[in-house]
Amino acid sequence: MNDSVSTISPAWPTRWPKDSFAGIWAWLFAAFVAFLFVATFVAGISKQPPRTISPGLLEAAFAVQFVLEGALVVCILAALPRLSKFGLRELGFEAPSASTVALAVAGAVAMAVVANGGASLIENLAHVRHEQATVAILKSLHDRTAIVSFVAFAVLFAPIAEETIFRVFFFNFGLRYGGFWGGAILSGVLFGVAHGDLYEGLPLALGGVVLCYVYYRSRNAFASMISHALFNTFSIVALLALPNVT
Repeated sequence: MNDSVSTISPAWPTRWPKDSFAGIWAWLFAAFVAFLFVATFVAGISKQPPRTISPGLLEAAFAVQFVLEGALVVCILAALPRLSKFGLRELGFEAPSASTVALAVAGAVAMAVVANGGASLIENLAHVRHEQATVAILKSLHDRTAIVSFVAFAVLFAPIAEETIFRVFFFNFGLRYGGFWGGAILSGVLFGVAHGDLYEGLPLALGGVVLCYVYYRSRNAFASMISHALFNTFSIVALLALPNVT
C-alpha cells in the first residue's frame, strides 16, 4: 500500500493524499468559514427578521450578499487545489453527462420530499405554523423586477455559491477524515445553520445530506448545483402559484 495516501475515503475522489486538508492553515480556514455561518444562524434566531422589504432595499441586499458570498466562493476555489491536493476538475468541476443530469433531477425530488416533509413533521410536533422570512418576503413582493431579481438569485447564484461552499469544500473536508457520513453531517449541518432559521435548520440539513449524496454519487459538482436549483425552482413556483396552500 502507498503510505502517501489515506484509506479512510478510498472511493472518491481517489485515495486522499495524507497532506490533503491537513495542517493548521487548512483547519483555521475551515473553522473561519464555518464560524461565518454559525454567526449567521445566531443572528437569525436572536432577532426577528423582516417579513417584508421594499424592492430597492431587496436589490441592495442581494448586491451585498452577492459581493460577500461571491468573494468567499472565489477564495474557496482558489484555496481548494492547495488544500485538497486535487485540481478543480478532479473535485467535480466538469461538464455533466445525461445520466448525471438525470441523477440531479432525482436528487431535487428527493430533497423536496425530505426537506419539506421534515419541515411539516416539525411543525406538527411543535404545533406551530412557521414560515421562513425569505418565503414571507417573496409573498410580499409585487414589483415584477424585484420578483425576477429574487428568482434569479435563488435559482442561479445561490445554488452555485452554496454547493461550492458546502459540498465541494465542507463535504470533501469531512469526507477526507470521516468518510461519506462524516462529510455529509458536517456539510448538512452547516447548510442548515447557514439559513439562520431555527425551525427550518434541521429539514434543510437533511436536504443538504441529499445534495451530498448527489455530489458523491455523480462525482460532479454541477449535479448538486442542478438539484439545488431545481429544488429552489419547485419551491418558488409553488409559492407563486399556490401561496395560500404552500
